[in-house]
Amino acid sequence: MERHSYTRLTLALDIIGRIADGPWKGYHELAVIKHKIDLFDTITIEPASRLSLECNDPGVPCDERNSCLQAVTLLHKEYKIDRSVRINLHKRIPVMGGLAGGSANAATTLQILNDLWKLHLPARRLIKLGRMLGMDVPFYFIGGTALDSEAAGHCEPLPTKVALTFVLALPGFGVSTAEAYRGIDYSSVGHDRPLTERMKQYCVANDRQGVVSSMHNDFERSVFLRHPRLKAIKEELLGAGCAAAVLSGSGSTVVGVASDKEEAVVIQKKMKCRTIIASTLMQRAESTSGKGLTNGQTE
Repeated sequence: MERHSYTRLTLALDIIGRIADGPWKGYHELAVIKHKIDLFDTITIEPASRLSLECNDPGVPCDERNSCLQAVTLLHKEYKIDRSVRINLHKRIPVMGGLAGGSANAATTLQILNDLWKLHLPARRLIKLGRMLGMDVPFYFIGGTALDSEAAGHCEPLPTKVALTFVLALPGFGVSTAEAYRGIDYSSVGHDRPLTERMKQYCVANDRQGVVSSMHNDFERSVFLRHPRLKAIKEELLGAGCAAAVLSGSGSTVVGVASDKEEAVVIQKKMKCRTIIASTLMQRAESTSGKGLTNGQTE
């Protein structure tokens, strides 16, 4: 079975604070508006005598650190499955770019194996399994566009027809999530929650201009201090004509918004770093990429 593994970017990100108790103690509660885009990896899975994975990107580990293999191992453990597979992962999504490509890959692997092994797992179960693999994984069984608290366990779909065109600017280096969290100044984050609430309302109201004008990311405060090149890239995107620009996730990808693909090409030519043009992933495009769940399905 072969399937596209679509990723997401973040339109808004608030760091609320550390979780004080419970099973997720020490993790962070966030308020993130996530938005699926048409940038994807391709995952091919076939039955095999032993579990293995190969990837075209030498920067991707092909051992137990790989999220696809972790997804297989989790199903083996949870359902006492003794079948193995061979996985081919063709990467297009930048690694350590704040685009959650590894989480997308984990979710897609669960979807493929659910079909291949005829497990008949409903979305609510896949969401629980995804949560065991990573905080970003459950989103891929829900959005579309969604407001996700990650470790706090809430992911709310935001039905919207807002469609955006993006210029993804890649600086040539990654930012580890652990590094980004270590640099947080807790006194300076979490103050833009009202802006995120407004963006949520703009999404549901299909107010494109409102969504674009509300883009923000708390990680910029710490990550830009450690990596001033990323702040410069944001300024370059705005200077090249983007209506807004924001760090995606914890970086290192900086996302600019263009009015359409023609303008995105013009902006792309002005940039001094590698860029990728991407757009909002529409439901029809995702649903035709395989038999897996489509946007908004939770059962």
